[in-house]
Amino acid sequence: MFSNNHGACIKKSTNKRPLVNYNSDSESTSGLNKDYKRPLVNYNSDSESTSELNKDDKRLSTNNTRNRYGKNIKQTMQHREKEMMLLFGQKHNLKKMFHFRVPMGTSDPVPHERVFSNLGTYVENHMIVEFFPFEDMLEERKKGWQEFVEFLLYRQNFINDVSKNNSSLISGIMYAEGWRKPHVPNQVFGRYINQNKLNHQMTMKGFSQDEEEAGFMKMGNFLSTVFQEVASGAYDSCKSYLKEQSIPSLSKWIFNQKENYCPDDFSSAITYTINDFCNKAHVDNDTDNWTLIGFIPIKKDGDLAIEDFDVEGGEFVIRDLKVYIDLPKVKGVTLVVLKTNKLKHQTIPSKSTSGLFTRFGFSCQISKNMSITMEKYHSDHYEDKNHSFGNYDDYINKGKRKAA
Repeated sequence: MFSNNHGACIKKSTNKRPLVNYNSDSESTSGLNKDYKRPLVNYNSDSESTSELNKDDKRLSTNNTRNRYGKNIKQTMQHREKEMMLLFGQKHNLKKMFHFRVPMGTSDPVPHERVFSNLGTYVENHMIVEFFPFEDMLEERKKGWQEFVEFLLYRQNFINDVSKNNSSLISGIMYAEGWRKPHVPNQVFGRYINQNKLNHQMTMKGFSQDEEEAGFMKMGNFLSTVFQEVASGAYDSCKSYLKEQSIPSLSKWIFNQKENYCPDDFSSAITYTINDFCNKAHVDNDTDNWTLIGFIPIKKDGDLAIEDFDVEGGEFVIRDLKVYIDLPKVKGVTLVVLKTNKLKHQTIPSKSTSGLFTRFGFSCQISKNMSITMEKYHSDHYEDKNHSFGNYDDYINKGKRKAA
C-alpha cells in the first residue's frame, strides 16, 4: 500500500502473478516483465522529492554506473522519439537518472522522468492519479467544481439516461453529453439530446439558448484547465487528435467543416454517473488516447460534500495493474488519467450509510465510433445529400416550430 501526503491510499493486490500485458508496435515485449521492476502506477505530488526516497527506491545514473546501457537507450530514443513525451509534456535529458529496481505496486518516487528497463527499453506511463483535498483547495477551484457538477446535473433535463446502453453497468445511473453515433436514419452523427425534454425546457421561463451554449463553453474551459494541470502531455495528445481527425468537440454545438471544435477542447463527449454507480471489469471502446476520469463527493442535492461524506465502498479498480484507488479515504476530488481502452477497470459497489450522499463520477473521452465516422465522412462515404448532422441548433429549431 502506498499513499500521498494527504493520506489517500492506493493499494495493491496480493496476487503476484503479472497481469499487465505491454503492447508495442515497434518492439518485442517478450521478457519485459522480468527485467522491468518499476511501479505500474504514477501519481503526481508536489511534495515528493528524490531526497525522500526510501532504501528500496534504487536508481542508476546512465553516465556513471551503467554506461553500457547508453547505446540501447540512444537507439530507443531515436526509434521512438514521438512516443518519448511523458504525460507531463516535458522532454527530459537522457543523462538524468532512471529507475532500475522499485518494488512492484509502490509509488514512483520521481514520476516526471522517463523510465527504461534494464535493457534500455522505453517504458510508457500507464496511469496518473492525483488527489485534491477540499481542505487544501482554493475557494475559486471549489466554486469551479460546484458549478461543473450543478451544470451536468441540470442537463439531465435535456438528455436520456444511457445506462441501458452500458453493458458493464451493475447499478446506478449514467448520462452522456456531447457527440455520438447516429440514432436516426440518414444522420451522420449528432448530439446527445432528448427532443421531448428539450421542447419542454424551451417552454419554461428563463430558458436561453445563449446561456445553454455558454454553459458548455464554461464547462469545457474548466475541464481543459484541470486536465492541463494534471497531465499537460496527455491533454495535448487528445487535443491534437481531435483537431487532426476533425472530430466535433464537446463544447461545439454545430458541426461544420471549417470550425467544428473549440480551441481548448480535448474530448468529443463526457459521461457522468450518480446514485451509487458500479460496473463490471471492462475496457472502453474509445480511441487509443488518454481519458480524464474524475470522482467528486457530493450531497444528493448536488452540493459538494465538504464534510460528513459517508459513502462506503466505490473503490476504482484497475485490474490489469493490480491496484485500486481507495476513494472512501479521499476527502476531495480525485482525478485519474489512463488509457481506458487498454486497461481493464471497474468501480466497486458503494452505499451512503445516511442515504444523503453519493459519489459523482465523470469520464471525458474521444469516441472510437465518432473517429471511424469522421474517417468515412472525409473519404466521401456520405455523398448522399439527404444525410444530415444532429446539431444542437437543429433540435432547438424543431422545438420552436412545434411551439409555433
